[in-house]
Amino acid sequence: MMMNMRNMILALLLLLMGCNPDFLELKRDKSQVIPQSLDDLDALLNDYATINVGAGKSLGTIAAGEFYVEDNTWNLASSQLQKFAYTWSDEILNTQEDVPDWNNLYKRILYANVILERLDQMQTLDQNIDYNRIKGSALFIRSDAFFSIAQQFAAPAGMPEWDRFGIPLQLESDINLVTTRSTVTQTYNQIISDLLLAIGMLPDRSEDVYSPNKVAAYMLLMRCYMQLGNYEKSLEYATKARAIGGAVLDYNTVSGTKAYPFPTYGKGNSEIIYLDGSNSSNFSSKTKTLIPVEFYNSYDDNDLRKKLLFEKDAKGNVLYKGSYLGNATYFVGYAWDELLLNEAECAIRLGGADQGINVLNELLSKRFISGKFQPIASTSQKQALELVLLERQKELLLRGIRWSDLRRLNREQDHVVILKRKVNDQEYELLPSSVRYIFPIPKDVMLKSNIEQNP
Repeated sequence: MMMNMRNMILALLLLLMGCNPDFLELKRDKSQVIPQSLDDLDALLNDYATINVGAGKSLGTIAAGEFYVEDNTWNLASSQLQKFAYTWSDEILNTQEDVPDWNNLYKRILYANVILERLDQMQTLDQNIDYNRIKGSALFIRSDAFFSIAQQFAAPAGMPEWDRFGIPLQLESDINLVTTRSTVTQTYNQIISDLLLAIGMLPDRSEDVYSPNKVAAYMLLMRCYMQLGNYEKSLEYATKARAIGGAVLDYNTVSGTKAYPFPTYGKGNSEIIYLDGSNSSNFSSKTKTLIPVEFYNSYDDNDLRKKLLFEKDAKGNVLYKGSYLGNATYFVGYAWDELLLNEAECAIRLGGADQGINVLNELLSKRFISGKFQPIASTSQKQALELVLLERQKELLLRGIRWSDLRRLNREQDHVVILKRKVNDQEYELLPSSVRYIFPIPKDVMLKSNIEQNP
């Protein structure tokens, strides 16, 4: 018991380094480090720098093929891990670097576990609104972190031969526990069960974009079931999220003259459901991240995304400026546009082509210059699916979603993608069945555990 308490104190000391100084000042005495109230636990949830920034999706974003960098940028990059992710090289297995994509997310999990354990110890009635909100938020944060880790460090779902390559499901705050990895099936089961519990405790919508809510939880369930290929369940949760309500941002109301057109930190953006920002990489800067001109040209001239998401530099390179964080950090949270695209795809896959196209039109009508949008007409299921998948790429660019989409779409013969890049005149490619769709477990984790390395 004493050892567990010491471990808890150590964990919390690590946690609290990022918390409000006033909170730290009140907890100088080690006997008082353990959070004593719901307000203390709320303070952990409100640690924006940990909970809402550094989401750990940089490797997938680098590898997803949505952008390219010039040779000089790649040559000067300090991170071998990121350079190998960019070229999908097997050499990535030999890197010894820290892996922020792993560390940042497991730090969030540590926060969540401390909160959940302390709540279990409190003699607070479950009917307490704040108690339930805090518990539901912690469950969501842990589930979101598990899902994000699984998209990079676990095998894709639906591959029985690789099912053993799940992730370590850290469900306790004791940092000395030797972790083992779960299967892919167990990983998704844990995420889904925690989310179902969280939904009964979370508010429908949050007062700000930084706090978990029921709509975000429904969206994460949608993401899970889309990865699992269960489009019926995903559509079910889309319907429940829609019943709560939300809005697509009308791009006609956004000025394209700013360096970053969208509101800073998402404030005032009605489309954002839950804000999260990616961790940075050697390649994630406005001037280094170059968008293929062919992709840029796929946007209609009346499509406001062409002006609000991109600009050109003096050399004619297409640069990205469209993050919903209103700065150079990529928005990788939850927003209403993704919800509509998820709903549209699921409806189409289940035979509702007209329903899916109507939802897609609902989104696109807010993306074109007023009076210039021509609604997509009724079409076949196959054509409708191709349209919505293309719009996913165009709407959700650099949102941390393309890598997950590739992992699930590569299971379908009609939608396999071979990614190609060229660096220093050498060509690289990533085949649909490649083991490089799974990033290696960090070396320091391997040394401290009994985890089998990824293939």
